[in-house]
Amino acid sequence: MTDLILHHYDASPFSQKAQKILGIKGLDWRSVEMPMAAPKPDIEALTGGYRGTPVLQIGSDIFIDTVAIADALDYFYPETPRLVAPSYLVSDAMGLWADGLFEPVLRSAVALYAQDWDAHFYNDRAAVFPHLDFAALPETRDHMALKIVQSARLLDDQLADGRAYLDGDHCSLADVHCWGILWFVRSGLPEVSNDIAGLGALDRWFARVSSMGAGSRLESDYEVARAALAQQPINPLDLPGGQPRVGRLATWWDTPVAVCAVGADRGCVRGTLLAQGDRLITLRVEGEGLGVRQVHFPSSGYEVSRV
Repeated sequence: MTDLILHHYDASPFSQKAQKILGIKGLDWRSVEMPMAAPKPDIEALTGGYRGTPVLQIGSDIFIDTVAIADALDYFYPETPRLVAPSYLVSDAMGLWADGLFEPVLRSAVALYAQDWDAHFYNDRAAVFPHLDFAALPETRDHMALKIVQSARLLDDQLADGRAYLDGDHCSLADVHCWGILWFVRSGLPEVSNDIAGLGALDRWFARVSSMGAGSRLESDYEVARAALAQQPINPLDLPGGQPRVGRLATWWDTPVAVCAVGADRGCVRGTLLAQGDRLITLRVEGEGLGVRQVHFPSSGYEVSRV
């Protein structure tokens, strides 16, 4: 197994999720920091156009987003604690719930900090989240804070029976999804963090997940990432949920497609569709002087279109 290389920036709650996954599994990994705002030429060249965070590189295989990263690490490191149960439903459902919680968190953060951003960063975030009216968000701060508190109470109620983690006695991707968003609340929204202080079961759970750390981190750079691309890509059909299904997209195999995130502008990847199963979409990407690499997306949260 080649080095695990995480392309990310620490201020992102989604990067924190990926680091927590590596910590739960106790893995060593290399950190390659990407800029918080576009342009991001290195990561866009590597992925074929995607510039979001986090991105996990394993040789010439590139895994986009938390769900694909968790699935990949469960597959490559079966001897470590498993994050996703074979049924997938609970972790996926909690991921969607956490995405819903992220919306008021995002709105609260923009309302609190946008006035202090320089023009470049402000315009970048406005482009990434085009559905938000930044100028109107300060008026909604109290309402958004209430939504966050209500969600935190729901988590506290779920944990009130004494269970260690959201789905029982074992930490799973469901915990990672929710922990990452609450990490951002505690780190960046002090007023809201004060509102949810004292939720005892939630506090103990948050501390329990936090104590698992982030694995062993080694600072690295893009040159190391480029060199790792020399490794032969894996067969995407061997990955969990990567097997193609006979159906309406059968004629799309081995043809040019684009994959884009739903709901935010994080760039689109253009390549050749190799597989689309219940869990993963895999594209073969070439160009940028980097040779062939495979880019894997979660099937949920990303859209495929013909080029």
